Amino acid sequence: MTAVDLLIQESELAFHELLVTLEGVSEATAWATIPGANPEAEYLHTDGSIQGIVLHVASCKIMYGSIAFRATEVRWRECAEHIASFEPNWGKAVEHLNEAHEYFMGTWSHLREADLEISVPHFSGELWPTWKIIRMMTHHDSYHAGQIAILKFALCGSSIPPPSYAEDIRQYCSNLGSW
Repeated sequence: MTAVDLLIQESELAFHELLVTLEGVSEATAWATIPGANPEAEYLHTDGSIQGIVLHVASCKIMYGSIAFRATEVRWRECAEHIASFEPNWGKAVEHLNEAHEYFMGTWSHLREADLEISVPHFSGELWPTWKIIRMMTHHDSYHAGQIAILKFALCGSSIPPPSYAEDIRQYCSNLGSW
């Protein structure tokens, strides 16, 4: 097995575990937030809802792949526009997550061993080795899967949609070069 093969397997495994945590999550649960949470507090550029986390993960997958491996063919503002077109629909959020994962994998799964040490752009403007971009997204899936697993069992449903994640992207990413 090559290092690229291992990175592909790890990415697919982490994403699968993320999807497992989403099984059985209703729209009401996806919209809910921790009771008593400060609505003014910024939480990893989401409102702390499962839907917000899912849209955050999807956006990062698209942008990391676009910036690092596709010369920024997708920009943050396009992510915001696309998300705004279906918010607050939970089913569409999960569909978007799956599409984002396919896109991310497609941006780099063709790489060869020698490509893993090449420096590529990160959305911050820094250069990172290719392997680090891929590993970051794998860890990102695992981290947020753990969050969602806890939230899924701790939250009661909500009939109130969460705030717009598209607006969060506009607020936190509009000053980036990849806007």
